[in-house]
Amino acid sequence: MTKVSGTRIRSIHQRRILDWLADGGGTVSEVSNALSMRMPHTSAALKKLRESGDVVRDDLNIRGSRLRLSSQGLARLEADGLDRLEASVRWPPPPGAAGIVLARDGSMLLLGYASKPQGPLIGLPDRPMDEDSGVVENSNGNKGGGEYWRWGVIRGDGPVWWDLDNGRRAEAPEDASPLTLAAWMERPKVMGVVRARLLDDSREWPLGVGSWFSSLPQGMWPELPQQLCDGDVAFGRAGNSGPLVRPRDGVHALLGRRDDQALVLRAVAKGALCIADFDLLGREGAPIPFAILKHWLREVHPRLSNEAISERMSKIQSDLSEGISSASTRRLLADFPGREWAEEGVLDTRSLSLRAARAVLAYALESSTQPIVAHWRWPIERGALDQLVADSRCRMVICEGASLELPMRLTSMGAHGKFNLELRDRVQIPVSLDGNLSNEMPENWEIPATPSEIIRGELTPPRGKPINQREAMWVACNLSSDGNDTWADMVEGDYPLAAWIATSSEQRGSRWRRISGKVDSIWASLAKLDSFDIEQICDLALDNNEAYESLVGRVRSSPMIMLDQAHLIAHPAMASALLSSTHWLSASTMESVDVACSAFLEDPIDIDGVMMACWDSVLKEKVALACPHHHALAVGVQDRDAIMGIITTVNHSLWKENALEWLRLFLSSNQGRSLLSKLEIPWPVLLCDSVLLSEDLKLTHHMDSGPGHNSLLDVLDALDARERGIAPPIGRTHPMVGWLFQTTVPIVPIHCEGDMEIHIALHRRLHA
Repeated sequence: MTKVSGTRIRSIHQRRILDWLADGGGTVSEVSNALSMRMPHTSAALKKLRESGDVVRDDLNIRGSRLRLSSQGLARLEADGLDRLEASVRWPPPPGAAGIVLARDGSMLLLGYASKPQGPLIGLPDRPMDEDSGVVENSNGNKGGGEYWRWGVIRGDGPVWWDLDNGRRAEAPEDASPLTLAAWMERPKVMGVVRARLLDDSREWPLGVGSWFSSLPQGMWPELPQQLCDGDVAFGRAGNSGPLVRPRDGVHALLGRRDDQALVLRAVAKGALCIADFDLLGREGAPIPFAILKHWLREVHPRLSNEAISERMSKIQSDLSEGISSASTRRLLADFPGREWAEEGVLDTRSLSLRAARAVLAYALESSTQPIVAHWRWPIERGALDQLVADSRCRMVICEGASLELPMRLTSMGAHGKFNLELRDRVQIPVSLDGNLSNEMPENWEIPATPSEIIRGELTPPRGKPINQREAMWVACNLSSDGNDTWADMVEGDYPLAAWIATSSEQRGSRWRRISGKVDSIWASLAKLDSFDIEQICDLALDNNEAYESLVGRVRSSPMIMLDQAHLIAHPAMASALLSSTHWLSASTMESVDVACSAFLEDPIDIDGVMMACWDSVLKEKVALACPHHHALAVGVQDRDAIMGIITTVNHSLWKENALEWLRLFLSSNQGRSLLSKLEIPWPVLLCDSVLLSEDLKLTHHMDSGPGHNSLLDVLDALDARERGIAPPIGRTHPMVGWLFQTTVPIVPIHCEGDMEIHIALHRRLHA
């Protein structure tokens, strides 16, 4: 990956603008207002950014055009973050540190993280850490835990991870921040740059640039801003499992999918008057109130007086009660098809016309004392909706199209139950909706992502079909482990995964044949692999390691299976299983080896297993064609780049005879030593039988720290001990590694305390 040169953006105005535009486009006036900059300063800074190629216009028209960040501008912003990271971080961080403040501008923050943040919602303390001890220090100098925490929210796509040693992009560290300096020193110098903002900037955040901070303690939830916790209904949780979100102000839900609409409606309907399609609420139909007639008549006859409206309303009500058909009742039934009328009723909008919807909305605004929730599926009409939006009773409006002037906006993140709640100034927080879909379902229940997350129950399945995927999955997961095939058959067409979870063990095989193309193969583990036939196992083995191991086991335990299943030899998974099992198979079962080789080359699976099984056979050069690095090794390479590809890709046991020669080659250059330091290769196993002196490895001392460096230092120490005629020291990669280079080996414990390959090599040497 190309090295990035960290270059700080010196202009404060330019950096603020680039940072703001990274969250989305905006006009010159929007930039000026959002950043509280004078218009001339904003225009001048934007002109320079356009000239440098960091900012581009959406169109050629200057006035009112939207400005956006270019790829070059984003790269410049990232380079600025790297520069600030390199300037602020002194390695190692304090024990237990989560991150460091790199820059801040009001509520906008640039943070460096030493381990993956829990985000996108992150907890930030009001006390910095002491850099030497790692203990939190308060403003009085007393040691102890930070008393106050607040929420920040990650902007953009999350952290950009950098290797501080070489300025290159890197993978995020998997483990948490170490609690000791020694553990920090053993970790790669990798940190992530995060653009974030404080969720509530009404109170000053006391941490300055260069301050290290710890991570939010497990189970602690800072308070949300009042506008998110003062409402009368909780409809979700901040993040995945954070505090309940109770919006105080109205929300515009820009949702197109019915599943999302149903989930949100059910979450916010409690205690509200709902104007909605009652199918989404899971409620039975009911009569519509007669009082809506007055508002409908005003839509039909806008010039009639109140007295005339009352007369016509009484006549229509009488005609409806007596079943009399008239011009007015026919027009009414066209706008309210299939509806019954009563003194009391609900505002079910199924099949209603736009005119009927306007009448229902007018009725709600005139009569309701409850909060109002509206699902508006008709064209946006400013008159009616503007009146609702401006009303303090408006809890939520669900509709697509133009943006409504409500304080908050809810949009889907794509995943079920995951939404973004946008507040003022582009502040967005992730919200997980609880979705109370049935009386028994817990409000915070989430769909399991893997089979291991399923918690079984003893639920009796409902009679009707579930309304959406979440309800279907909840029912399926809460059935007993015996399943319910009748219910599974009913939902298989709409919700195949739920049907699979609900299937009994006896029916697993037959159902998998029908739904395997619709369900991720990880769910196959719900069934015992021996319940699948050989063809199903082959298909599962294409992307499921457990299934592939099962297939290999079947081939090795019953080699004659190929005599009955010869047509499967061309299956990539079967071909790989056969080739990796050549030592178990007789000549008669390998008559179709050419077919297996061709299938393997077309779609290689288990390359390492096949190569190691075939390397010492006549199949070596043919199977090696599946991988350029194995092929280079098979034909014999001299090129340095090809050798580098081999040692980074090919199992070391296949190039053991070249190990010493190639080690000397790479130790002779800075680039080679840098590569060797990063590779986790058991050099003691590869070199213990070579003619080698400690003097030959003196350049090892010039390597960077890393797993490869530790392995070669163990070789160096072992050679030095052998040359001096003393017992080898305790090794880094294995306590007894040095004994591989001695003529005798002491008793090796059964339990492995280090590198397993070194441990096995010691046992082999002991019993040789």
